[in-house]
Amino acid sequence: MSQMIEVKHLSKRYALGETIVEALSDISFSMNRGEFISIMGSSGSGKSTLLHILGALDAPTEGEYLLEGHDIAFLRDREQARIRNRHFGFIFQAYNLFLELTALGNVEMPLIYSGTPPAERRERAKAALEQVGLSHRIRHHPTQLSGGEQQRVAIARALVTEPTLLLADEPTGNLSKEGGGVILDILQKLHAEGMSIIMVTHDPEVGSLAPRVLKLSDGKLISDIQREKVLV
Repeated sequence: MSQMIEVKHLSKRYALGETIVEALSDISFSMNRGEFISIMGSSGSGKSTLLHILGALDAPTEGEYLLEGHDIAFLRDREQARIRNRHFGFIFQAYNLFLELTALGNVEMPLIYSGTPPAERRERAKAALEQVGLSHRIRHHPTQLSGGEQQRVAIARALVTEPTLLLADEPTGNLSKEGGGVILDILQKLHAEGMSIIMVTHDPEVGSLAPRVLKLSDGKLISDIQREKVLV
């Protein structure tokens, strides 16, 4: 597998009044194309901060973030937006759906932003909803869907742009065990088909489903474990 991501000595600091908070400290790791990694840690460990930097939603204070060999850590906002639209699909704990739009309309939104013609974006959105088992719910609004179904719409929206990397922030956090299990089954199926995935979770049972687990504590990477083999 070829290398997709390389993170070198990444740090992130925030100023809270006169106090400096170090959210991330000297993080380094790499990821190959096609890997499924979970980032785990307790609340405040820095896992969501790291995911936001990996998705070009935030910038580090220092360090390098190489995507396909190009350092994207400190690009201008417009260039970061282009990278996000081209490379990343996002899944959030809160779904972030537009309540006034149908499932189909929500999935179409990223394609509208990218200027995809109406007929093409409609067909691609339908295909993405079919991929997550919701072809029978395309005309329903979010309020007519269960939490699990809403998250499946969010996954379809993330997939419709054909991203190179799927980034999921606590994707089962608002769901029952049964509903979360459906989402995890979808993620595992996508990984089996070759999708590269990084998932943030605080739940050890959820995190252990990924073949590789990065554990953070107080902003530091304390372990990098693949299956039963400790890598660092």
